[in-house]
Amino acid sequence: MIDVAELEKYNPWWKTGMVKEEWLERYKRKLYHEIIKYANKRQIILIQGLRRTGKTTILFQTVQNLLENGTAPKNILYFSFDEIAYDIKEVLETYQKLILESSFERKKNRIYVFFDEIQKAENWEEKLKVFYDLYPNLKFFISGSSSIKLRKKAKESLAGRIVDFALEPLHLEEFLQLNGYDTDKIKKNPELWKREIMPMFYRYLKYGSFPELAREENEDFARKYIINSVVERIVYRDIAQEFEIRDIELLKKILYLIGKNPGMIVNFKEIGKNLGRDERTISNYFEYLEYGLLVKFIFNYRGSPLATMRKLKKVYFTTPNLIFALNPYFEILLPKMLENLIAALPDANYFYRNRYEIDFIIGNEKIKAIEIKLEGKKLKQLKKIISDERFSKKISKCIIIDLEKEGEENGIKIIPAWKFLLRED
Repeated sequence: MIDVAELEKYNPWWKTGMVKEEWLERYKRKLYHEIIKYANKRQIILIQGLRRTGKTTILFQTVQNLLENGTAPKNILYFSFDEIAYDIKEVLETYQKLILESSFERKKNRIYVFFDEIQKAENWEEKLKVFYDLYPNLKFFISGSSSIKLRKKAKESLAGRIVDFALEPLHLEEFLQLNGYDTDKIKKNPELWKREIMPMFYRYLKYGSFPELAREENEDFARKYIINSVVERIVYRDIAQEFEIRDIELLKKILYLIGKNPGMIVNFKEIGKNLGRDERTISNYFEYLEYGLLVKFIFNYRGSPLATMRKLKKVYFTTPNLIFALNPYFEILLPKMLENLIAALPDANYFYRNRYEIDFIIGNEKIKAIEIKLEGKKLKQLKKIISDERFSKKISKCIIIDLEKEGEENGIKIIPAWKFLLRED
């Protein structure tokens, strides 16, 4: 049994009846409203996402919602495995004996259990499965700052018992709302807001996809925050501990390599030659970065998923804010940051490269062809895909996304990035 003080420090509502104000954010992200719909469903709720994107805040907001709707304070347990990976069974048994003073099966009302950074707990999926099956009155909310293994374990061991949600970095619309803007008004009359929105958009592009930086104006502080609280936390702790990595410097070299050239074609053999490592090691280290949700791969579109996965792939960061953090002279990389901004969208999973190149292909049956930054070459590429008989019937839109320019050339729309991100479709 663990010391009850370890539980009490995370659960002040057992004494006060409410969550600490400083643990809450008045603004509620879109995902919070989705989570609340499942609050009284039987299934386990899993929230996964990059560090510092607001998973813990959503958990505490959900706790507060339950308290406000009449749930008894002691019927809610929150615990984080981020600092010390205690055993799940031990945590639940201590809570049961010392706080509830009753077994789970004897409790008539629902018990809500919130486990943060669940991936740090050993055999978490098997242990949750046991408690889920034994005690129908237990409702679990869990979060994790990793991707591949977390989802794989959840699907394999908890099939039918879990609902999976991805918390993306802050969207531009959420960023503006956090700064007091009525985005519905902006969408109705975007031209009226352009002058005011553009400085906000550049701030968002640099460091605004992290909720705690949404209102920040000091760039130096923002850069240090991202490096210390996101990059180094993931590299030195999450990845290093999970995979028992000794060569942290290699991991950092790969990270800075991507930072200089986001959207680079991934050639493990060539990168290995340049860094003095074998191809397999380089491939593993890229996978570690993907596991930590720092990077995202997009694939050369070939129509079928299998054919697509076998072809070339590019690598981007999961937010362009990482480019800003890793490059003191980020201004020269603004076009690349814009490209990475679009690559980070959940539905931006493909590019096209075969005789000509298209930056992004979004969709499968019906596709959008997107080029970044207005140049003559970009227009030519889009004309090629429009006239390509393999794509002509599948294309719903061809768009050029620019930092600020807007208009139309040869029937192809040019849209400023901020307007594209606030689109409804």
